[in-house]
Amino acid sequence: MKKLLSSLFTLLLAVILHAQEVTVRHELFVSYGLAPIASVLEPNLPVNATVNAPYSTNNKKFSGTINIGYLFHVSDPLAIGISYSYNTVKRDIVLGSSIPLAEIKNTCHTVMFTGKYTWLRLNQFSFYSRAGIGLMSVKKGKMTLFEPSSEGLDSSSTTMENDKCIAWQVMPIGVEWNFAKHLALFAEGGAGSTGCGMVGMKILF
Repeated sequence: MKKLLSSLFTLLLAVILHAQEVTVRHELFVSYGLAPIASVLEPNLPVNATVNAPYSTNNKKFSGTINIGYLFHVSDPLAIGISYSYNTVKRDIVLGSSIPLAEIKNTCHTVMFTGKYTWLRLNQFSFYSRAGIGLMSVKKGKMTLFEPSSEGLDSSSTTMENDKCIAWQVMPIGVEWNFAKHLALFAEGGAGSTGCGMVGMKILF
């Protein structure tokens, strides 16, 4: 009987310890993403009457992305959640091979459902992969003229409608450092609408 009780106690202790290991956690994170990959609608540019040629865009420049999000751990290795990202894209407006005559700037807002799978834990470090898919909303661009006298080029003749497109993110490798009980720093590498490289901080609770 004592052996049976001892075995049951050991089994119960093991179950409790395992439950503690896979306790559901929540993550709030903020990060900065470098070199996002996204498709943004081209502006509708006029034709220059003097040379009878259309204006065009050149030198597309994405800002980094500011990302915030939440993850819920449905199990010890798997977490699912949602993220929001903000970034801008700027393009020069040129006429043929001319110097930039103006700059048009769009703001992009992205919401994605995201999932994370942790595949290795080493002391305070954990390694994982993450992927997400969602929707990017591109707001109408604002144009700044470098040469206000440029014939046929003004804000009324240059339009860009609001646009929406599919957003995606794949991060094959991510590393997280739990340097405090409820705080962690992380870095990720991959590709997508929120950055090819990402660094940030998490609050775990």
